[in-house]
Order: sequence, then structure tokens, then C-alpha cells
Amino acid sequence: MLSLPLLSELAHERLPSGLADRFCSLLEPRGQILSAARPGDEHVGVLGGEPQLPEAVEWPVWEGHGPLSFVASLDCAQLSAAATGLALPADGTLLFFYFDGQADEYESWVNPSNPESRPGSRILYVPAGTPVLPRPAPAPLKPYRRVPLRTDAAVDLPQLTNAELHEPLGLDYETVSTDPVYVEFQDAVWNLRRVHHQVGGEPSNIQGEVAYEVGDFPEDWDLDEFNPDNPHFDDILAEEARWRLLLQIASDDDADMMWGDAGALYWLIDPEDLAAGRFDQARFTWQCH
Repeated sequence: MLSLPLLSELAHERLPSGLADRFCSLLEPRGQILSAARPGDEHVGVLGGEPQLPEAVEWPVWEGHGPLSFVASLDCAQLSAAATGLALPADGTLLFFYFDGQADEYESWVNPSNPESRPGSRILYVPAGTPVLPRPAPAPLKPYRRVPLRTDAAVDLPQLTNAELHEPLGLDYETVSTDPVYVEFQDAVWNLRRVHHQVGGEPSNIQGEVAYEVGDFPEDWDLDEFNPDNPHFDDILAEEARWRLLLQIASDDDADMMWGDAGALYWLIDPEDLAAGRFDQARFTWQCH
């Protein structure tokens, strides 16, 4: 996924103006990319720092292992009007916690293939109007640095070689494959690839489909032989499609967050659970290079 404003800027720099306009008109927002807020930006959330919690809410703990670290919060009122593709609550705050290993000297890991480790991640929803106070992280946790977040519409990585773009752009495969203008534009687009903080849209998979990691697949389903000859092919596709990316948090130098080797954290949820506010049913996984 790429930031729509960034891609639009690149298109108008690299493509003929009329073509750039037509190209940008074909881009459909899918989710929202989160980045460090600039002066004057509205804040849609925050990385790190101290979470705002109701006095009666206890800090999330993985029993037998220790407290979870606060990763991020999202302002649902700010995001509900954005094109996330998710039925987020109209207001209130979502807070995301993860057991990052600080509490037990990295002896324990949250593993999506191990259901017993699921308490190592948590999402808390705080309704609008609830009295809250900043909550210091319990020992021995060192909180991540606080980074306010802004949002921009996200789009899939476009490929000019895609036949669906040729007619509306007035181009053909031979032209976009050989003309230096289009080849260099496509190279510049691919050079923008990286894992972002993101709400909604398609997750940035680092090592395989994250939905396969969180899905409910019987042990006798062979996911390694994933092709139409697999007797469970349609069922696997249906289970993978059931999960929607709620939040993706990349490694971030500003917040002093590093997930393995420049990896990312992912929270996914079934749309029915999201609509019903059942955030305890969300699934977590993480990947790194």
C-alpha cells in the first residue's frame, strides 16, 4: 500500500499532466496510512507514551508472564469519516497492547499458532465521554516514545502493465513496458514500497499472508499445497477472506519500536465481530524480515 497523496505527487512529477490526472482518477482509496503528525495536522491516534485509561480499568497482563506494552491508540471519531473500509465505532478510542518480551526478558512470544499465547495481545475500547487519565507503564516496562499520528488515504501499488489500465489511460502493454517515461515511473513507484502503519486495506505481508496465520484452519488442511487441486481450496479462501486488517504497526525509529528485524505487528478482525464491538475476538500476529 502507498499513500495516495504521495503517489499523486509522483504521478504529476513523472507523467504527462493529462495522463497523470487520468491515472490519479483511477486510484481507489483502500484503508488509511498513518504517519507522524506535522504541526497543524489533526491527530487520529498516537504511538507509545502513556495510554489514557479509565481509573477502573486494569493494565492488561498476560497471566504468568507479565504486563503488556502499550503500542498505539486510535481516535475512532477522527477515523470513522475516513475511507478505512471498516465499520469502526463512530467515536471513542481503541487502545492496542502487546507483550513485547520486556516483562520476562524475552522468554515468551506471542505466536498465532499457539492459542494459549493470545492473551499476549489486547485491544481495549474506551467509549467517548468516559473519564480517563494518563496511566504510567508498570515496572519493568519501558514505554515507547510518544508519536502523534496523522492519516492519508492508502492505495494498492499500481502497475501500468495491468491490462485494466490500458484503455482508460490510452496506453498499450508495449508502450508501458518499453517507453522510458513509463518504465521509470513504475520503478519510482516500486521504490516507495515499505511497510507502513495502517488502518484497514490490505496488510503488508512480510512473510506470507497474515490472514493464514490468524485463521482457524484444521490441522489436516494442507496450507502448503495451496492450489485448486487442494480439496480444501475453497474453504481456505473463505477463511482467509473472513479476516480484515484492523491495525498494522510497522517498526518506527521515532517511537523506538523495532519488531524483530524491521517487522510489523498486525491485528485482524472478523467484520461481524467489529460491527458488534467484540474486540476481544480480534487476532494478532507479527512478522519480520
